[in-house]
Amino acid sequence: MDFKLTEEQSALVEAVQAILGDHSELTVSNRHGFCHFDHKLQHLLLENGFLDAGRDLGALEAALVTIEASRIPATVEVGASAIVAARLLPDERVEGPIALIGEGGLDKPVRNLPVARTAFVESGDDVLVLKIEAKDVEITPSIYAYPFGRFRTEPDLTRCQRIVGAAVQLRQWWRVALAAECSGTAQSAIAFTIDHVNNRQVLGRAVGSYQSVQHRLVQCHMIAQGIHFLTLRAAWSGDPAHADEAACYAQQHVQKFMVDLHQFNGAMGVTNEHLLHFWTYRLRALQSEAGGAHGAARSIARARWARSSMPKVAGGRA
Repeated sequence: MDFKLTEEQSALVEAVQAILGDHSELTVSNRHGFCHFDHKLQHLLLENGFLDAGRDLGALEAALVTIEASRIPATVEVGASAIVAARLLPDERVEGPIALIGEGGLDKPVRNLPVARTAFVESGDDVLVLKIEAKDVEITPSIYAYPFGRFRTEPDLTRCQRIVGAAVQLRQWWRVALAAECSGTAQSAIAFTIDHVNNRQVLGRAVGSYQSVQHRLVQCHMIAQGIHFLTLRAAWSGDPAHADEAACYAQQHVQKFMVDLHQFNGAMGVTNEHLLHFWTYRLRALQSEAGGAHGAARSIARARWARSSMPKVAGGRA
């Protein structure tokens, strides 16, 4: 792939941005909580077909929609619906929002579970499609800027639709989706911080005029751009190794974003009235998903070890 969007992709991004523009600010009443899930925006994205981008257009286009939707301080569920569901069940429309649950995760707090209508559950080599009713879930208090919840009682999995042999595929596209969310979230957190340091005066100078601040923000920007392009490559190629690399790179750099961006926002950066936590604490939640950076790194190592262990043949490689 090259790094220039086609006219159709650019038009798609502009259309998403037009809808998101009306939801880029939070009311004062919604700023003091740890999370604000925008149900109205979720409905608008669904009604306007953006959550079907993965089926109608492709995984790369779905990743672009997910990145843009992750830029705003409010939360919506896009990655699981537009990317994961479209890859696992390309001929079916799954009722969303969708929660993703890894192996052994049914008794743990799950991101987006309180708003979800469907969950994809990793079960050995297979994936189960679990229908959810609101009464089955209790909200788990969390600071991590997403709605978290857990099942009141263990759900009955015997009646679930089973996608045989799809667990590897689930993990692959889950990593693409979380990397896409990290990309948009990190870019907005950095832009928010740059605006703050350019306006915040200390000893008669803008905080952003200090070279040490500039250097560290440039590093953050460079990392965010790396996440962005690794995500697009993974969505474009459909290569599981590229998905592992995008997720690993995104998740292993969350700590730097947390330290640098909160430090440069000063004391305001650790208060709920400042918007920064709506992005940085989402990054912290995404850091541990789908096996985390260590899980992705192990997948990369296994894949590369397998290739390097293949027997060589005369005239080239096996």
